[in-house]
Amino acid sequence: MYRYALSMTKDPDKAQDILQDSLLNIWKRRNTLGQVDNPEAWTMRIVRNRCLDLFRSKKHTELGQAEMKLVYSRSADHDTSYQDQLKWLKEAIEQLPTTQKEIFHLREVEEMAYQEIADILGISINEVKVYLHRARTKIRSIMQKVDAYGIAN
Repeated sequence: MYRYALSMTKDPDKAQDILQDSLLNIWKRRNTLGQVDNPEAWTMRIVRNRCLDLFRSKKHTELGQAEMKLVYSRSADHDTSYQDQLKWLKEAIEQLPTTQKEIFHLREVEEMAYQEIADILGISINEVKVYLHRARTKIRSIMQKVDAYGIAN
């Protein structure tokens, strides 16, 4: 839940606040949890809605991407190459439309099933598959350009 909130907000503090609010909301509604078909998708949807509420509020200002701290024990050249690849990949993901980016994150990072993603976003499984295919195709195209020419556009 935290990783999902972090992927949407790009701010660890805001992600923690959203997680805390979401957990409090879940706790308050714990008596109705037995009526929920898919509790995991239900909780992720609560997190998603909290993030969207934050984006809609005037309090949220877009911050730069949180830098990832990488621990890699290979040579300096390999480490630099790896960090460059990671930078290009993050930029490719950021170029995706919001829905594709969200679905890509839920599938590839959170490792959720198609049905869970569909339940969280309120769309059909076929739409999830189409959005994911388009996201992967776009990322692959960008990364191939980077590998071939050293550019992303």
